[in-house]
Amino acid sequence: MQGCNMKCSYCIVPKTRGVERGRPMDEIIDEIEKLAANGTREVTLLGQIVNQYGIREFPFVDKKSPFVQLLERVHEIEGIDRIRFTSPHPVGFKQDLIDCYARLPKLVEYIHFPMQSGSNRILKAMRRPYTIEKFKSIIAELRKVRPDMYISTDIIVGFPGETDEDFELTRQAFEEVGFDMAYLFKYSVRPGTTAEPLGDPITKEQKEQRNQILLEILRKSSLARNEALIGKNEDVLFEGPAKKGDNMFVGRTAGNRVVIVKASPRLIGQIVPVHFTRVTASTLFGELVLEGVEAGVNVTTSVAV
Repeated sequence: MQGCNMKCSYCIVPKTRGVERGRPMDEIIDEIEKLAANGTREVTLLGQIVNQYGIREFPFVDKKSPFVQLLERVHEIEGIDRIRFTSPHPVGFKQDLIDCYARLPKLVEYIHFPMQSGSNRILKAMRRPYTIEKFKSIIAELRKVRPDMYISTDIIVGFPGETDEDFELTRQAFEEVGFDMAYLFKYSVRPGTTAEPLGDPITKEQKEQRNQILLEILRKSSLARNEALIGKNEDVLFEGPAKKGDNMFVGRTAGNRVVIVKASPRLIGQIVPVHFTRVTASTLFGELVLEGVEAGVNVTTSVAV
């Protein structure tokens, strides 16, 4: 899908990409079937608010949203082993989607879920139509059905009017949730947005300080999650050569953790068990448990819905 019907006060997407519109479901399925036939093992469904896919074009069936129906159809495609989607929004994130993580094995245990702020006052100023309590309740429900869920997020620090008290609420929520990865942004004015008249009153120094506080929380959280994997085995989809090291290749776990292993080019496109021996906050290192067979042509593909 393309475009967006939301009116977040800091975002220019509705002006640059237009209103929300989705591709026909059959067209998406046909494309993914062709990709799978050519060796694609993993697919990511893309949309500005992807869980709103088809909400106006297609009916609910058995109380399942059009997006859940799409996930079910992708799940049936032979050759596709992993399904991801990005980025959802708390609005429209209902129980039918949460339940997919319990009943669709190909839907990986990873979600990118933008929080933006932990202050309800700032969320309202951002025109994000949910509370931090609602946001955290969705995560709690997701973890009920998939306790091993990996969660990443987006945060904006220094939005106009953000006080120390507002940021402290963000810090608390950020630490409480325990995100595994995050994109942390220091607010900057986007011409044509409804927040533009507010200017940019938070100093660069304040933004940087707040950004560094969240980065340190993230580093500790991510490192602890990775350290818990030392000595364990997980399946890794190999994507290609690593940037450094002879015969070193990079892949990803279903939880979207980057893995670097000494391997051979024929493993590109294959899902192979890896035994983890050491980690950093951002990367897992290990040894092959069992090499795969012949490599596929494609590894991962993103499909706009």
